[in-house]
Amino acid sequence: MSSGLGEDWERILEDLRVIAPIYERGNLVLSFGRSPKLRKAAVSSGLPASGLFLDVGCGPGSMSMEAKRLNPSLEAVLLDPLPEMLSYASEQEELVGAHFVCGVYEYLPFREGTFDAYLAGFTLRDARDRGNAIKEARRVLCDDGAAVVLDLGRPDSSAKRAMIAAYWRLLVPALLWLYLGERGRPFRDIYLTVRKLPSNSQMLSMFGGSFEEVRAEKFLFDGVLMITASGPLQAVEAGRVSATGLK
Repeated sequence: MSSGLGEDWERILEDLRVIAPIYERGNLVLSFGRSPKLRKAAVSSGLPASGLFLDVGCGPGSMSMEAKRLNPSLEAVLLDPLPEMLSYASEQEELVGAHFVCGVYEYLPFREGTFDAYLAGFTLRDARDRGNAIKEARRVLCDDGAAVVLDLGRPDSSAKRAMIAAYWRLLVPALLWLYLGERGRPFRDIYLTVRKLPSNSQMLSMFGGSFEEVRAEKFLFDGVLMITASGPLQAVEAGRVSATGLK
């Protein structure tokens, strides 16, 4: 099972730095306009009515803005390894008063039990070490906090997996050129992250190693995976996993 991007991490980070000004536009193209709806579904699934949430790999702040629209009383902390992304996020009107931190998923600069919710929108796949990133998510959450992770998925079905791979390898370059021209070229490296993804069932098992309850929903032919994980894992029992497939 892949543990993360490993040696490709710096390459993907540089891509993200280049596409920062058009990051959200690129997401809209690649998701056929569904990325805002998917983010809304994610924040609706696990956010508390009040409290403090952490948005890791926040990018330009899209996930946090969706969370604040849903629950304006929530306090937001946005973390990203790129100062450029944090700069774009800090300019968003909905995020006035939020806190911005430069950091990585595997070494979160916060004390145990700091947050009521942990959000990761289309970003956890970019972790250098996915296993450590998941452990850190559990560490910084309070006992009754929840992690909500929305990301690309790798279907367990071989037929769906082949279809998703063909989409990223063949159709994505054409879409990027059509809508973004040469500026969209760095988005093509998303295929690197997709190739290194564990299967959807393996990803759920990874979360089950740190959380007591793990739920999943699948979208777009299982090519998008939404995980809601909560509860500190008891030493004497394994995490319990349930999954619901949605087309």
